[in-house]
Amino acid sequence: MAEAGTATKSSGKNSELVRKMFEAGESMNVHNFVKFYNDDALYQFSNFPVAHGPQGIVDASQGFLSKVAKVVHHIKNLWEIDDENAVCEMTVTYTRHDGKVFTLPCCDTIVFKNGKVQELRIYMDITPVFTD
Repeated sequence: MAEAGTATKSSGKNSELVRKMFEAGESMNVHNFVKFYNDDALYQFSNFPVAHGPQGIVDASQGFLSKVAKVVHHIKNLWEIDDENAVCEMTVTYTRHDGKVFTLPCCDTIVFKNGKVQELRIYMDITPVFTD
């Protein structure tokens, strides 16, 4: 067992939720993705403004969806810190509608509440995807 405050690599219930959430995101249907979020959830994607709740995530995703045709998450490490917190280290491959492909490093922190995502903070530089 890990010491208090030490991350452990895990395949627990929250890790499974994270994998399913990313899979839903890869469907490119934001309505599938937001089903994993609480009504008062916080969503912070890179340097974009914070979105609140499923509708806020839908609204904030429109510019992204107009630029990106496909997303694939390549999870390297997923740690469940405790019952309410996880950290996911990965690379994410984005294919734009013009066919250009970018694979970028990413680290997410995720807070869970009542079996859903309460907070997702995505730490990455998405600039290359939006630069022509």
